[in-house]
Amino acid sequence: MKRILFALGVGVALFAVVAFAASLAVNSGGLQSGSDTVECDANGVDVKYQNIDGDSDYDQATVYGIDCSGTLDVTVEIQDGGGATKAFGTVSGSGINIAVLFTDPLTLAEIPAATYVIVTIVSTGA
Repeated sequence: MKRILFALGVGVALFAVVAFAASLAVNSGGLQSGSDTVECDANGVDVKYQNIDGDSDYDQATVYGIDCSGTLDVTVEIQDGGGATKAFGTVSGSGINIAVLFTDPLTLAEIPAATYVIVTIVSTGA
């Protein structure tokens, strides 16, 4: 009985880690250069992963809550604790929510190890 309860507890804990990692908030002051203020999104963004083709991996990340206007280059990079890139994608678009396709999908096993979610937003035009 103890083995069954232990296994059930481990399963619930793993599910909670995966569910938490599937939606991460990214908050940071803007990395910028020059003498003018170029930061357009001071309150950060949210990133959620999607499985758009119904298989077992995550093909896309959507960046939610972008407060920048105009045409934007949005890049999402997922790294593990050692700094190795696990998923990467970039797209040009506009709006408050922008979907970014990964060039190499993020597997379900890689989500708990996704320590760093790096979102870069560059304004390329009005």
